[in-house]
Amino acid sequence: MRSPHELVSCMQDFCAFLAVLGEIPPQVLVAPMAKGKWSVQEVVAHIMAYDEAFLQSAVLSIEDGRQPLVPDSAENQSFNDRAAALGRNLTKEQLLERATLARRQLVDHLRRLPAEAFRTKEQGPPESDLAELLDKDFVSHDRIHVKQMQEYLKNRGYLSVALPGGGTAH
Repeated sequence: MRSPHELVSCMQDFCAFLAVLGEIPPQVLVAPMAKGKWSVQEVVAHIMAYDEAFLQSAVLSIEDGRQPLVPDSAENQSFNDRAAALGRNLTKEQLLERATLARRQLVDHLRRLPAEAFRTKEQGPPESDLAELLDKDFVSHDRIHVKQMQEYLKNRGYLSVALPGGGTAH
């Protein structure tokens, strides 16, 4: 398992990817990546919505000395549908600005937490500590979606949108 510092650094890398997306024409970002699949904008909105919700429900709770609450995965489809709809309704610039702000705020708050906070167990199933949750639900999740978006952009003739350090994500 990576250290909390490593996990948060990996999460920060998503902001560099968002900056690269700013160079891609809007029509490319709003087109579905495949038949019946989300667009890049919808995927970015999905990640952004999780960043915003996690900051509010878990990280700020930990900062306030309360038990973090992570919503049950049974609610994920409705949450994802609302996030994708938001992605369709924002301009590229609005979305990238808000997504970058959401990730930076989340990372900033995580960096301020003491090391023992990363061993804090969340409420709700399945119970895991904050570090495990960040690795699974943010770092690994980012990597999956960034790879999907990179593949789509590469197949459309755009340069590979790699993150700093030559990789796609940590």
